[in-house]
Amino acid sequence: MTDDLSALLNDNEKLKPPHDEGTLKVLIVDDEPTVHAITALVLKDFQYRGYRLELMSAYSAAEAREILAFHGPFALILLDVIMETDDAGLTLARYIREELKDSMVRIILRTGQPGMVPQRQVMRDYEIDDYKEKAELTSERFDATVTASIRTYLGFRKLEQSRQGLIRILGAIRDVESSGLDEDLSSRILDQIESVMNRESNSGMGSILVADEEDGERILSGRGIHKELTDCNLGKLNNPKIIEMIRKTLKSGKTVHDGRYLMTTLHSKKGERYLAYFEDVTDFGDMERYLVELYASHVNVSLDNMLLNR
Repeated sequence: MTDDLSALLNDNEKLKPPHDEGTLKVLIVDDEPTVHAITALVLKDFQYRGYRLELMSAYSAAEAREILAFHGPFALILLDVIMETDDAGLTLARYIREELKDSMVRIILRTGQPGMVPQRQVMRDYEIDDYKEKAELTSERFDATVTASIRTYLGFRKLEQSRQGLIRILGAIRDVESSGLDEDLSSRILDQIESVMNRESNSGMGSILVADEEDGERILSGRGIHKELTDCNLGKLNNPKIIEMIRKTLKSGKTVHDGRYLMTTLHSKKGERYLAYFEDVTDFGDMERYLVELYASHVNVSLDNMLLNR
């Protein structure tokens, strides 16, 4: 699989990984209420590359475990060391890494008693990302520390999303190509694009696969509310606005998303052009576009198989 992933990436240097925006969760774990209050005040207007922070509080390691179980994932944990026990924070850090197996969340230890918890030993023995004494953390230094941690988390998350997406793409392409000259290949392609988007197939949402032919556009397969539209003229869609959008997108050869409708163009090695159309696609960001276009650029062999079978 490593060779396949490398091939996909090398063939698609122009397809840039996405930049997303939203809210990131931060968990404050400390037995001092004033620490929570001050942290919330300092981070109230924090923003990094369009991301804002949602803060949650735990006043013990035990409470933190409950929150982690039901409210993750977290981008950052600001963790006190000495709480209900002298090593409560360290034990929690080990629990997060070894039992929850969460290697992405960034963990910053904050302690008011640095002599009891030697920094060198902690950094060596526990998978934490930074160690700060509460007394040394000015507002400016704290902001810089959080920014660095959020930047690292986003980098790790992007890599993981890309890895998972590429795995889905490889599985999708192999599944479609293994179907050979299966007459239901067009439906499989629709299913696989939905899989690449991480959207449930056969969800009832409308989708069609269109072929651009010399005598006009033809619907090869329909799903959901368009399941009856199979092997018929595009005009059977009976929606002039959508038909015009499909024709324009076929000519442009691009991927178009207008907030509800998604259209992506696929090309066979023999020059045939197809278009996959999906309705009710409201959650379609840069990552989804990147993966759909990556899939579309590698499914041409299957399209040639389908062409032979027509």
